[in-house]
Amino acid sequence: MKIIVFGAGRIGSTLAFCLSRAGHEVSVIARGARLDALVHKAAIVTLDGRSAPVTALASLAPSEPCDLAIVTVPEHQVASILAEVSSSQAKTILFMFNTFRGTARYASAVGTERFAFGFPNMTATLVDQQLSFRVDGPGMLTTLSRPDLVTLFKDAGLPSEHEDDMDAFLRSHVALVVPLFLAGLLMWKRSYDLTWNEARQLSAALVEGFDLVKSLGHPLKPRNIAWVARMPVWVRTLVLWAFSRSAPVKAVGEFGPAETRYLIDEMVAVDPSRTQLLRALRP
Repeated sequence: MKIIVFGAGRIGSTLAFCLSRAGHEVSVIARGARLDALVHKAAIVTLDGRSAPVTALASLAPSEPCDLAIVTVPEHQVASILAEVSSSQAKTILFMFNTFRGTARYASAVGTERFAFGFPNMTATLVDQQLSFRVDGPGMLTTLSRPDLVTLFKDAGLPSEHEDDMDAFLRSHVALVVPLFLAGLLMWKRSYDLTWNEARQLSAALVEGFDLVKSLGHPLKPRNIAWVARMPVWVRTLVLWAFSRSAPVKAVGEFGPAETRYLIDEMVAVDPSRTQLLRALRP
């Protein structure tokens, strides 16, 4: 397949690497130092010395043939490239990022016959333009709205599953990760970890988010998020307090508050009366 990946950050680079190594012809839309590095190497290079050939581009020509376009930039940056994505010749356009507003506006923008949505569950970092990632850890499953994409991803070594109700999944996931993002931002560049009182407040923010999702008529998805919602308060606080000490949560602060602010604003816009704590915690 001819595949275009919009965004060459941690997630986009991981997807491009795996799909290229699986034999697909992959191009990556990048910018700045990342674009320069990819042009120079003509490949995504990992910290352990592996490489996967890619073509690096600053933009996509509307006439460029393409079987699949994958959009991996954060949602607050999507507006700047949506026209370019929509006007592409891609037969399928797969959006992959956190969103609380839902998927309908993206289906409308590109056409329901081309539209797909997914969420990548993996860990990845870029160090001096070299990629380090893991896609097969415990519970790591990329969730996709189309079964054919599940097959494509699995064949590329990316454990995946199909989900019919992506809006329920995506909104549940945002409700879960926003307090984790807030934990990472609280701890960034300070000398001590999350306190118990901070964990208890973020636990309450979790519940507020879960209640908002359920008020929209959604079940909480996947099952592990429903389990978190049913935990006693002290257990949920303990889990959050402990998990906040993990490297992935602490690393969140490195990326700044922009995505967290955007996601909280999306949740508040849905129902201000149900999101008072989240609004108060907005960084």
